[in-house]
Amino acid sequence: MEPAKRIETDDLSTPQGPAVSHSHYEWLEKRLDPLNDGISSLALIRVSGTDLDVVNAARVSYGKIAKEVSERDKKLIKYLMEHQHTSPFEHNQLSFRVKAPLYVARQWMRHRMNSYNEISYRYVKAPVEFYIPSHWRHQDASNKQLSMGAFDDQELRDQYRAAVKHSFDAYQQALDAGVCRELARGLLPMCTYTEFIYTCNLQSLMHFLKLRLGPGAQYEIKHYAEGLLHLAMPFFPISLSEWQRLYAPFVDLPGLETVLGD
Repeated sequence: MEPAKRIETDDLSTPQGPAVSHSHYEWLEKRLDPLNDGISSLALIRVSGTDLDVVNAARVSYGKIAKEVSERDKKLIKYLMEHQHTSPFEHNQLSFRVKAPLYVARQWMRHRMNSYNEISYRYVKAPVEFYIPSHWRHQDASNKQLSMGAFDDQELRDQYRAAVKHSFDAYQQALDAGVCRELARGLLPMCTYTEFIYTCNLQSLMHFLKLRLGPGAQYEIKHYAEGLLHLAMPFFPISLSEWQRLYAPFVDLPGLETVLGD
């Protein structure tokens, strides 16, 4: 495994015109390991649109069209972001392939203005892949949806692993006894990994990031949100840099570390 490489926006041709550089295609299919367990995975697999499309969606109101992004256009994107004129950010599309624990996926799919297709354990047997937290967190004393702090307890981790193994063994035994997959899957624990395709436009992505990088988000989905921003940034460097400046200046994109492959 090697550290994630960030493509600097100065090296990209997209902000200056509609052409997509070779660097963009190399960035597609980079797979991050958001939970750093060698199982979780996040990849940007397809992109349609650039910052130029944001500019032209905004300028069509005046019957104008640009062929490259000028300094004036950059100021326009800044103005749109600051004043929450969101529709120009909708004329594009990004698709990600995600591998995450079931409970992270269920939180994710609460964001309904997107498209999803997920692996079905009705059709295929579930893999032996489970998310085991590297540390435990306490329940926040004042907020029911938050956790806080971190502590280690090896005995508890052993019990957790044993419970997961017991559930999967029961699942396997049910299959071996002739139970259909669509019923046997009810025995799988919520920490089982699932895989899905997530397709959104830039505005929808930024809404997701605003919530899932916020103080009320669960630790695990925050790491996926950081990965989404990291992977999308080279394709919309002006728009996403302005968004990050306003809503997530605390996110250090170069700090994302694990890349599973090209």
